[in-house]
Amino acid sequence: MHETDIPPSIRSFISRYVRSVEQLEIMLLFSGNPDDAWSVQKVYDAILSTPKSVQKWLDELVRDGLLEKLSDPDASYRCCTKESLVAQMAALGDIYRTRPVRVIEAIYKRDANAAQSFADAFKIKPTDQNS
Repeated sequence: MHETDIPPSIRSFISRYVRSVEQLEIMLLFSGNPDDAWSVQKVYDAILSTPKSVQKWLDELVRDGLLEKLSDPDASYRCCTKESLVAQMAALGDIYRTRPVRVIEAIYKRDANAAQSFADAFKIKPTDQNS
C-alpha cells in the first residue's frame, strides 16, 4: 500500500457512513472526545454551517449508530459506545488530519463511481450477430 492510500477498512467506513465533508467534520468532533456531550448549538458553533444542516447530520449519525441521542436538551448527543466504531472514527480522523485531500476524494469519488455504474447499466450492448 502506498503511503498516501487509505486503508480498505477506512475506505469501507467512509463508503458506509460519510456522505459529505460537513458530516465528516461533525463526526470527528465527537470522536475526538467520545465522552463529551454536544448540543446542536455547540456543534454549530464549532462547524459554522447552518443549524438545520447540523441537526440533519446529527440525526443521520444517530440513525447510523455513530452517535447517541441523550435526554438532556443542553447536551443532546455524544459518540456511540461501540469500541470498533469509535476506533474507526478516530483512525479516520488521524488520516483526515494528515491527508485531507485523500479523504475528501474518497468521499466524493464514491459518488462518481456509483453514478457511473448506474449510467453503465443503461448502455445498449451490441447483440451477437451469430444468435
